[in-house]
Amino acid sequence: MHDVIVLSDLHLGRGKNPETGRYFSLEAFFYDDDLRRFLRYLCDESTRGGVPFKLVFNGDVFDLLRIEPEDAGPEATRRERRFGPAATPAIAARMTAEILAGHPGFVDGVAQVLEAGHEVVFLPGNHDIELQWAPVQAEVRRAIVERVHARGGDVATVERYLRFEPWFYHEPGRLWVEHGCQYDAESSFRYPLRSSMLALGEGHEAEAETEVDLPLGSFTQRYLYNAFGPITFMVPSTRANFRYFKWLLVNRPRLLARVLKSHGPFAWQLLRRVARAAAVSKQRLQRGHERELRDLAASSGLGERLLRIDALKDTKHDLVAAARALGWQFTKFAGLGLMVAILVTGLWFAGFATINALGVGVGLKALSFLGLNFLLLVAAAVGMGYALFRAQPTISTGSLWNAANEISNLLDVPVVTFGHTHDEALWRLDTPGRRSWYFNTGTWIAVFTHEELMPRERVQFTFLRVRGHEGELLQWSPGRGEPMPVILLDEEGRGGTPMHAGGATAPS
Repeated sequence: MHDVIVLSDLHLGRGKNPETGRYFSLEAFFYDDDLRRFLRYLCDESTRGGVPFKLVFNGDVFDLLRIEPEDAGPEATRRERRFGPAATPAIAARMTAEILAGHPGFVDGVAQVLEAGHEVVFLPGNHDIELQWAPVQAEVRRAIVERVHARGGDVATVERYLRFEPWFYHEPGRLWVEHGCQYDAESSFRYPLRSSMLALGEGHEAEAETEVDLPLGSFTQRYLYNAFGPITFMVPSTRANFRYFKWLLVNRPRLLARVLKSHGPFAWQLLRRVARAAAVSKQRLQRGHERELRDLAASSGLGERLLRIDALKDTKHDLVAAARALGWQFTKFAGLGLMVAILVTGLWFAGFATINALGVGVGLKALSFLGLNFLLLVAAAVGMGYALFRAQPTISTGSLWNAANEISNLLDVPVVTFGHTHDEALWRLDTPGRRSWYFNTGTWIAVFTHEELMPRERVQFTFLRVRGHEGELLQWSPGRGEPMPVILLDEEGRGGTPMHAGGATAPS
C-alpha cells in the first residue's frame, strides 16, 4: 500500500521581485529550498523502502488573497487601484503564474516528485479557492512541464501523475483529506464548488459573483490586513485577530489608525454593496454548486453521504450576514457608549454638586474635585485596560472536531485530516467500536496564534504521513535532514472525549 503525505498552508505569494532582488512585501513563504530538500528526501526514502507515496497539497498552497494588487489601468475604479481587481478566472491564472515564477524551488520540488513516478494532488483552500478553475490549473501544469523539460525529464509524467480535485481527497476505508475552512464560520463559502463560473468569462458580472459569496476572513485579509504590509501575519482565527490588533495598538498605533482611516470607507461601501447583492448572482452560484455537488457525489461513489458532508459547513458568519451583524454590533456599541457617557457625566455632575454644597473651605473643595477626577480617570483606565488586555477565550475548534467526527462515522475512515487553522493537532475521535483520529497539518509559515509556552519554533515544517491505516504528524528538520515528531501536549477534549498526543503519533 502506498504512503500518503499531506501538507497544507504554504501561502506562497509572488516570491522575489526580479527587479530588486528582494521579496515582495506581502510574501510569507521563504522556504523553497527547505521544501525542495524535503520532497527530495521523500523520493529517496521511497526508493530505499520500495514504497510509493502520494503527495497531497491540502489547500492554501497559493495565496491569492494576501498578494500585492496588480497595476490597474486608467479605466479601473478607485477600489481596483487600491486593492486590485477581483480574482476572475483570467486574473487568478495570471496571479498564479506570477506566484510560480517567484518560487522556482517549489516548482522544482514538485517536478522531482512527478518525475519519480509519484502522484501529486492539489486541493483548494479559502486562500486559493480558484484552483478549481481550469485556467489556474493550466498555469500550474505549464510551470511544472517547463521545469521537467528543462531538467531533461519526461513531460508526460506531469499529465500522468498531476491531479486537481475540487474539494477533497478520499481513500475508502483509509483516509479523508480536505482543507477544513468549510467548518470555520469566518472562512467558509456557502457555495464552494464554482467551476461553473468559468462560463461567465470576464467583466463586472464575473467580478461581482466572486465577491457575493466571500467569507468574512477573506474580506478582512484583502481589504484590511494586506494594508499593514510585511508585518502582517496570517490570522486564521478570532483569537488571533484579537491578539493581532492588541499588538498593533501597542506597537504600531499610527499605522493602525492610518489604515483604518484610509481603508474603512472602501470596506464599508463594499460591505453595503455585497449585503445588497443581486439575488440573480446568488441563485447562479447556488445552482452551479448544487449541480457540481450532485455530479461529484455520483462520480466519487459517495452519493448521499457527500451531500450530508456538504451540509456540515458553517456559514452563519458569511460576508452578507457579517455586514448586517456589524451594523447591529455598531449600533449596540454606540448605544452602550452613549449610556456610559451619560452615566459618567451624571456621576461627575452629581459629585460636583455634592462637593460644591459642602460647607468646607476652598482648598478642601479643590482637593475633593481632584480626587473625584482622579477616581474617574482610574476607572476609565481600568475599563480600557480590561477591554484591551483581558485574556481571550481559548480558540474554539469544536466545529472542526465535530466535522471530522461526523465524516469518520459517515465514511468509516480511521484518519481525517484538515489544515486551515495553522495549529497542528491530533485528536481522538468518538467512533464507537473502532479507533479513529483527526489530524491538523498546521502550516509552513510563521504563526501568530500560539499562547502556550511550548518547546517549538515559530516556523515548523509540519506534515502528515499516513502509512497503512495509521497517521503520524511530523515536522521536517532542515538541520537534520529528516523528519521528527511534532510536540503536542495532552489536553481536555471535545464533548468529554479525551485527546491524546503520544509524540503526535496515533496509538495503534
